[in-house]
Amino acid sequence: MQIAVRCSECGNIFKQDENDMCLEIDFREKKISYICRNSQCKYENILDLSNWQKQQKHSPLPKIATM
Repeated sequence: MQIAVRCSECGNIFKQDENDMCLEIDFREKKISYICRNSQCKYENILDLSNWQKQQKHSPLPKIATM
């Protein structure tokens, strides 16, 4: 399996076999994080899933009716 990530700050795409990439999936904190390896960028990309999960509880999907 090959993993590729794109930095949200600079837009560079890094593939697993090209650089020493670290993609952290934290199930306890419900976060996915990646630090850009571009020498000019070094931006920390964070995808916070706990926030998304809280929003889904406050605005659930509408009920589906069958006929």
